[in-house]
Amino acid sequence: MTSPLMALWRSLPAPLRRSAHLAKGAPRAAVIGAREWLEAYAKVRAERAREARTLRRTRRRNLRAAGPVTVVGFHGAVHGLGEGARMLTRGLADAGLPVRAVDLSAYVGMPVNLPVTAPPPGPRERGVLISHINPPELLRWTRETEGRLLAGRRHIGYWAWELEDAPADWAPAFDLVDEVWTPSAFAADALRKIAPPRVKVTPLPYPLYLNPRPGADRARFDLPDGLIVLMAFDLRSTAQRKNPYGALRAFRKAASQAHRSALLVCKVVGADLYPETFAALAADVAGDQSIRLMTESLSAADMATLTASCDIVLSLHRSEGYGLLLAEAIWLGKPTVATGWSANAEFMDPASSQAVDYALIPVEGDGAIYQSGRWAAADEDDAARKLARLIDDAPWREELAAATSRNGHLSFDRAAWLDSLRRLLPLR
Repeated sequence: MTSPLMALWRSLPAPLRRSAHLAKGAPRAAVIGAREWLEAYAKVRAERAREARTLRRTRRRNLRAAGPVTVVGFHGAVHGLGEGARMLTRGLADAGLPVRAVDLSAYVGMPVNLPVTAPPPGPRERGVLISHINPPELLRWTRETEGRLLAGRRHIGYWAWELEDAPADWAPAFDLVDEVWTPSAFAADALRKIAPPRVKVTPLPYPLYLNPRPGADRARFDLPDGLIVLMAFDLRSTAQRKNPYGALRAFRKAASQAHRSALLVCKVVGADLYPETFAALAADVAGDQSIRLMTESLSAADMATLTASCDIVLSLHRSEGYGLLLAEAIWLGKPTVATGWSANAEFMDPASSQAVDYALIPVEGDGAIYQSGRWAAADEDDAARKLARLIDDAPWREELAAATSRNGHLSFDRAAWLDSLRRLLPLR
């Protein structure tokens, strides 16, 4: 036997060693059998030691907030959660905090298309860790890394959920955090339903005020003159929730009612990952000259330029945990027409946006992520009427666009956002 196995063998009680020999009968068979048994035993002991290390490192001690602040997330990915992590990192830096970043894009199989602007944490740095990943990824990452980055740090989970009730299988992740932040009050309400009393859940929307406001550049995207409506969605967020077919039907109804023509630009992310879903969408709009699909991979800056190049933003989603596209549209001065339910209702004010009527219906057809609860079915006739009026009525459209600058939501107000952050994170 190798020396580690021999050490384990000698650590066993004598009756157990004798029984192992007797069970195999012959000396050689006894050695082989003992080796196999000891190897299995060693694996069990190693796994228990691993679990003990993880538990020791992740046990919450309610440490005080201290710098630097490390944001763990999908910093390098063209993805809504990736953009959220990048915005949160910029907001922390804008508050004058020392910021570090850990990119998990490749860890979960996302292409790394963007540079990570903040440095990684140093080997002896502790401070605060904000994990901008949802509980399933957090639990997996913690288990596979034995919670090394959580040791000695105050841990804040930044989680987003799109329905009224958070999944019950998220509950174990509360054991790993000192508190939870969310991008909306809607998401916070859902998470409080399963949070233990010791974990405070607080909304802190994304700091959209940091995003640039580029001018229109239709030539960059080969877009024509005339009125352009934009809808955009990520198939990784599921077509059932984003509901592009409802938006397509509403646009076609609006086009038939309006007195002037319009082009709908449909920006799709994840077409390569869901080829069948995208093929069905492409077949639905094939031959329709008023609808253009766009699958080009765009940076956040390019996406902002695309949004700035359009006139109206449309979304008939069933539910949102924040509603990044709509918030960006308002920040860029664009009127929005969107389902008037869930997190986006928190920043879509009547002065600059058109909230579409809806009915709440049971969740169905999306068992992979959203398995129960309710979400909204937008009234497509109401959406078409509101969109047709916006297409036809240029003065009204300009009135709504001008009103976006007066939207007082926290995401658009630097002083208010920084004040909220400092109350939540009073670094010593």
